[in-house]
Amino acid sequence: MPVFVDHLQLLPMPFLDGVRQPDGRHRPGGLGMATLSDLLNGHGWTARVEDLGFDKPMPESRLAEAFARAIGDAVESAWDRRRFPIVLSRSGYVALGVIDALGERTGVVWASDRGEFRSAGLLHRPRLAERSLALLTGWAKRDKLAVRPARAAGRRVIVLGAEGASADERRAMEADGIRILARAELDRLATEVAETDADGWYLHVDCSALAQVAVPGADHARPDGLDPARLAESLPGAFSGRKLRAVAIVGYDMNPDASGSTTETVLALVEAAARAAGGVPRPETVGEAGG
Repeated sequence: MPVFVDHLQLLPMPFLDGVRQPDGRHRPGGLGMATLSDLLNGHGWTARVEDLGFDKPMPESRLAEAFARAIGDAVESAWDRRRFPIVLSRSGYVALGVIDALGERTGVVWASDRGEFRSAGLLHRPRLAERSLALLTGWAKRDKLAVRPARAAGRRVIVLGAEGASADERRAMEADGIRILARAELDRLATEVAETDADGWYLHVDCSALAQVAVPGADHARPDGLDPARLAESLPGAFSGRKLRAVAIVGYDMNPDASGSTTETVLALVEAAARAAGGVPRPETVGEAGG
């Protein structure tokens, strides 16, 4: 894949539990694609936007695969045009399309409080969002309409957080080869990434892993969550020279947060990921943006 300097591609999926969320001031669905684009452009990046709209009602499993196809194509197209893909989503299964595009030898850093590793049983069928990572590794089965499903091997997945995951979920993750780092073990992330046999990397940040004060608009967050500034500071060391290929920030809504903290946190993580991937904003704006 070619390198990039300042071009970013924003790709939103504004659905939660299969329902498109209201736009409010931060379209689409509170993800703030237009809001972030304006802010990123002001910080020296060239931020392009691509709204992947689906208006036809369909079961959520089919919706997930429709977005997987659209996002997979968009991620490939972004790199063909020398743009770094930034996926914004209300649901974690947005990751399916990213890995479909990047391939099965992609390493994954999955920051989340809940882990999303539940699987369906005879008597209980968890929400699709609760199975996002299990679908990604093949522990849970994807819909039969999946066009080119790729699996992220468990041995190439590092979960950061998962304090809210059940004991059964944690055992299943470990059985699948996934390594779990507690939030307090963030300093180990660079070592774990370096020891992973992967051709490139995908960073998935569910705002449930972050401190609630930093993301008041998170769908789920904990008062004792991870400081996003610490996470942002860890990215250059973790991914330097290791081909970070895409980032997703999921599980938030900017609309109910009048303070703007959620917007600031998402913006800071997006910029940190872009820099860790080799991006450089236009030099004439660096001083203006304080960076």
